[in-house]
Amino acid sequence: MPIATSSPTAPAPRRAHIRRGGLALAALLLVGSSCKRGEDATAPAGGGVHPLAAEAARMPGFDIEGSGAGPPSSEDVPYERFYVTVGDAPVMGPRDAPVTLVAFSDFECPYCEQGHHTVQQLMREYRGKLRLAYKAFPLNFHPHAMIAALAARSAHDQGKFWEFHDLLLSQRGLDMDRIIRYAQQVHLDMESLARDIDELKYGVSVRRDMRQARRLGVRGTPAYFINGRFISGAKPIEELRAIIDEELDLAKTWRKNGVASSETYAHAIADGYRAVEYEESRRDLDPDTIYNVPIGDSPRRGPDDALITIVEYGDFECPFCARGNATLERIRERYRGKVRVVYKNLPLPFHAHAYMAARAGVQARLEGKFWEFHDAIYKTHAQFDEAALVKIAKALGLNAREFKAAITSDVHDAAIAQDMALAHTLGVRGTPAYFINGRAIAGAVPEMEFRITVLEELERAEAALASGVSRAELYDHLTASSG
Repeated sequence: MPIATSSPTAPAPRRAHIRRGGLALAALLLVGSSCKRGEDATAPAGGGVHPLAAEAARMPGFDIEGSGAGPPSSEDVPYERFYVTVGDAPVMGPRDAPVTLVAFSDFECPYCEQGHHTVQQLMREYRGKLRLAYKAFPLNFHPHAMIAALAARSAHDQGKFWEFHDLLLSQRGLDMDRIIRYAQQVHLDMESLARDIDELKYGVSVRRDMRQARRLGVRGTPAYFINGRFISGAKPIEELRAIIDEELDLAKTWRKNGVASSETYAHAIADGYRAVEYEESRRDLDPDTIYNVPIGDSPRRGPDDALITIVEYGDFECPFCARGNATLERIRERYRGKVRVVYKNLPLPFHAHAYMAARAGVQARLEGKFWEFHDAIYKTHAQFDEAALVKIAKALGLNAREFKAAITSDVHDAAIAQDMALAHTLGVRGTPAYFINGRAIAGAVPEMEFRITVLEELERAEAALASGVSRAELYDHLTASSG
């Protein structure tokens, strides 16, 4: 199935603020990246595969959304279709329209702008017969797309979604100044808008759209589903007209067969595909999978019964890990008392002092000073050597003789090797990598993206507690295999 994607290039992220409302948004636009592990990466000798790694190998992860039905089976519903729920999406057009078009869109995508004008024309031509539903699919290389999607949801809450939507897609290019200007133009409450974005009020809703899109095989924007029939990219209007006309004819047949007008869409998609799996093997961590990540005896800080457990795979000499640690510290501060952080080692072979630093961390832990060491070494921003490690140890009051012996021998290599073996089993390919209640994040992603995942997992944790799961069993429950 050919998939059209948006432009492969994008302007560099800009720092910006919502000026009316007084809430800064610049920190939400941090650029993320990661150090990648080479295919031939090896660890110094010591230690085999730890039982925790074997455990994870048996339970690598599961899709909490579930995968579902096979191809359409109803005799009167031809063509390949997908089960695309409308949910809480903004909708234009009558609920009982014979044709429903669900659009997955990115406000910063020029092809979405092109497709938008086509869809506007179709809404005029098929007035009363066509219903349009918007779903957010902001692409990660468009620096303002997520903010625009969040702002659009806020506009929806204020009853002004479509006016704002049309302005966002009215011309090529998007930045914070335009988003603010368009919000003012449709008379949004700017204080409410700023508060909604600062709190990421609609982050989980937007992320839910994105997970649905990926599950359905969407890989770029725009993507349209017409009564569940997938159209990828901004196609000529004639192509969409032909499909709509076919669906109108089918709807007449369904009504003759007793399908109520209000049930037309449900009938069209009932046997559609619920999920798409591509034949090529996945090389990166899957953001839509919950991974079973055993904590073992790894160092941790925060309440043992915290709602959120973040397992970090780090390399002390990785600059992206240092950047990610700064984000993680802001997360810990914002969600104080709700977050537990667990650290695991993944020193990369092309960082000259990374393995030595990992050994130093294990030694510091033996003397009860792991987190003090962790924080001190990240303050170097990945710029250190052996002498700097020794200096940190002395400042922390560690035993100098034992410390020097530990970082220059293999005494702690077995412990490091077990972390690395588990990382390999889970599919971690670079640093930093985080698992938030088992949900994977690869790289030093923008704080906004990190926070949205935390909010998703807070919601999932609170639902589990409400169902009777105890706080002591919460992490195991949230990361357990579905079987």
